[in-house]
Amino acid sequence: MLFLKKLSLNDGEKIYDMLQEIACNDNGFHNKVNGMTYKEFRKWLKKEYEVDNGKLKKWMVPQTSYWLYDGDLPVGYGRIRHYLNDSLEQTGGHIGYAIRNTKRGKGYGNAILTLLLEECENLNIGTVQIGANIDNIPSNKVILKHNGVLFRSSENKNFYYIYLNNK
Repeated sequence: MLFLKKLSLNDGEKIYDMLQEIACNDNGFHNKVNGMTYKEFRKWLKKEYEVDNGKLKKWMVPQTSYWLYDGDLPVGYGRIRHYLNDSLEQTGGHIGYAIRNTKRGKGYGNAILTLLLEECENLNIGTVQIGANIDNIPSNKVILKHNGVLFRSSENKNFYYIYLNNK
């Protein structure tokens, strides 16, 4: 069974091991944990938890981080930004996600985006902006499968809108 679980201070070795399989800059998704020791991961987790719970620097926007689980195995990492500032509108979007290397090509990208979009609806985000590197064909296909509408391309990134039916 696939489900999202919010980042928690109780997250441990299974999450740490998954994050070691996701590159530091994985097709535009930033994973600071790759290459960290477990002790450093615990410090990162505390800081990320604080950010998810409103301890923001001036340039930040509210966010929620999630793990995608398949049963008891974490297979992906996703983040939702509750709204966009000017910088995020130009360079990113509401949603970012990555799947651990050993689980790619098995439909998990599609699954995590579906679940993250449901969370966006719960947050009353009507139009979700999401970006994908132009050369990341699988991610672009996943976004298009979710009715993504290409509205802009930069030198190396496509930007899409996904329109949601908010409750």
